[in-house]
Amino acid sequence: MRREEFPVGRPDWENVIIEEGLTYSVDGPHDTDHYWNEYAAYIFSPQEMDSVRAQAEEMHRMCLETVEYIASGAFGTLGLPQAAFNLAVESWNRRDADFYGRFDFTYSGVPGDPMKLLEYNADTPTGIVEAAVSQKTWAKDQRLDTRGYAHWGEIGEAFTNRWRHIFAAEIAAGVQPVLHLAHVSPEIDENNEDYNNLWLIAYAAQQAGIKTHMMPIDEVIFNEDTKSWEDAQGRAITNLFKLYPWEDLVTDSEAGYDKLLFAYHGAMDRWIEPAWKMFLSNKLLLAALWDKYPGHPNLVPTYAGHRGGMRNWVRKPIFGREGDGVEIYAPDYDVFIKPEDDDFFANAPESEFIYQEYIPAPRYEGIINPVSHPILGVWVVDGRTVGVGIRESNGALTDYWCRFAPHLVDLNDSTGMGFGTMDPGAANFG
Repeated sequence: MRREEFPVGRPDWENVIIEEGLTYSVDGPHDTDHYWNEYAAYIFSPQEMDSVRAQAEEMHRMCLETVEYIASGAFGTLGLPQAAFNLAVESWNRRDADFYGRFDFTYSGVPGDPMKLLEYNADTPTGIVEAAVSQKTWAKDQRLDTRGYAHWGEIGEAFTNRWRHIFAAEIAAGVQPVLHLAHVSPEIDENNEDYNNLWLIAYAAQQAGIKTHMMPIDEVIFNEDTKSWEDAQGRAITNLFKLYPWEDLVTDSEAGYDKLLFAYHGAMDRWIEPAWKMFLSNKLLLAALWDKYPGHPNLVPTYAGHRGGMRNWVRKPIFGREGDGVEIYAPDYDVFIKPEDDDFFANAPESEFIYQEYIPAPRYEGIINPVSHPILGVWVVDGRTVGVGIRESNGALTDYWCRFAPHLVDLNDSTGMGFGTMDPGAANFG
C-alpha cells in the first residue's frame, strides 16, 4: 500500500460531493477543512486487496463464533441491563437476519503483514456515502483507468442483494414488503450525515422492490391499544431498520423505549440491525476475541477493565464512538492522549472500558498533507467483504477531524493475480 497525491482537483468538486450526499464534509459554510480528501489516494496491489478481503471475512467468521462465548455470560451483561442482554441472547438464538458491518483495521502497508483489528461497528456504521459513491466517482472523473488504476467496491450491489435475501419469502409470494427506516432527529443531525447514509440504505431497498418510509427515531410509536408499533401517520411498522445504537434504545427510560422493547420486541417482524448486534458493537468483543483466539495475527492484545501488563496501551469506553473518551499511553512511541473533560466517561467504572495494546498506524508524508496516518474501514455484508473506506488523521487518534481518502487498485502491479475475482466496475450507487 502506498499513498499518492493528486494535486489537481476536479472542477467544482465541493459541490459534486454535496450532490452525492456528502453534505458533512465541512461543519459549516465558513469551514475550509474538508473531511473529504480530494488530493490523495491509497494504492493497493491486486494481491493486497485480495488479502484485505480474505482477512476481513476471517475476522467476521471469528466474531460470529465469539458471539456464542459472549452470550454465555463470560463477560457479564456487557454493561447492558440484564433484560437487554437477554433480548440479545434470544435474538441470537433465533439467528435474526442482520444487514452489514464495518471493521476498522490498521495495516502497516508492508505486503504480507497482517491487518490488526481495532474495532467492529456492526450496529450503526456510517461512512457509506463516501465509501460507496464519492470515491468511485472521484476515480472515474480523474480518468485514472487510463493509468491502469481501478476502484473496487460493490457496497451498493451488496446492500440491494442483502435486502432481497432478507425479504425473499415476501418477494417470492408476490407481496411487496414495507420497510421503515429510522434516523436521529434533524436537530442532532445538522449536516444530514445520518439521514444521507440512511437514504442510500433505503435506496438499495427500493432497488430490491421494497417500499420504504424514512422517519426520525422519535416517531417510532407504540400503540398501547393495539399493542403494535406505528409511525406518526398511524401506519403499522412491521420491519424497522434503525440507524440508532441499540445500547441507547435499551437504556432510554425518558422515552420509555427500554421497557417497551423488552415487553413488545416481538410485536415487530424484523428489527434491523437485530438485537444480537449488541454483542458485536460492544468493544468487549475485542477482549472476548483475544480471550478466545490469543495470539491470532489479526488481533491486538485486549483486556476488559485492566491493562494486562501492557506498557503501551489504549483505553477505550465499551460504548464509545468516533474517538470519544479514548486515552492513549504509549511511552515507547512518545504518544500521550488524554480525553477532554467529559463526566460521562470520567465517572464511569473501569468495567466499562477495555485496554488494547497500542499499535501505531503507518505514517505517510506528503506535500498537500504533511503527515497522514490511515485506518482501513472494511465493509462486510452477509459474511462477504464488499468495500473499503480509508480515514486518515494527522495524529495518533482517528476522530472527528480525520479525512476520508479514496483508494485504488494498481492493475499494473504484477505482485498478485487475485484481482481477477473482483469486478472493478461492479454496480453500486455510483
